[in-house]
Amino acid sequence: MTAEVAPPPWTLHGHGLIALYLQQNASLGALMLLRYADSPVGPYDELLWATLPNPSPAGPRLQVQRIVVSSEASVRWGRRNWGIPKGLARFEWQEEPQGQQVRVSAPEGQVLAHLAYRTQGSSLPVSTSPLPARLRTLAQPVLDTAPDAGWLLTTLNAAGKVQPARLTVLDMGGFHAPLLQLRPLLTLAVPQFQLVFPVPESISAAEPEG
Repeated sequence: MTAEVAPPPWTLHGHGLIALYLQQNASLGALMLLRYADSPVGPYDELLWATLPNPSPAGPRLQVQRIVVSSEASVRWGRRNWGIPKGLARFEWQEEPQGQQVRVSAPEGQVLAHLAYRTQGSSLPVSTSPLPARLRTLAQPVLDTAPDAGWLLTTLNAAGKVQPARLTVLDMGGFHAPLLQLRPLLTLAVPQFQLVFPVPESISAAEPEG
């Protein structure tokens, strides 16, 4: 049973894949494919695209640009708690030797993304703790309310294991088409992780800096 009310903080556990890209404007982008085994709203799948840096009232920060999940409760509470612009999608998985394929589709049936990845090598422990807070803080405009209602700053904490991986983007036209033309700088499988989303800091909708 999932919680009908799920305010922050959240602690989530799962596994997945992270691919880092250098965009044409020299900013960094991250494609993340995650499978949460448990969360305050139960298990769910997630595909997201985030970029750094982005202007915000707190200065240049990380921001989720596009995200879909397989849970209506995750959509509702992700938007409300942290301003994350989640949408609903269907995830269809296919097991492969040393890896997986996934097809992500909109509720109406349109294919958003089709990805395949394989893991390589041994895993190593990692943590976000050594990173400066500004590099792991999401800055998201408040959603589902009046324009210019403010921003939410969320400093993430994560720990787990990573190992080298190879990603093949078979289709990305319905999610983030430029990735069809780009090669990732680094691709890592995440065989296990813990991710903490704390209570965010609310700030006013002043003119963005940076």
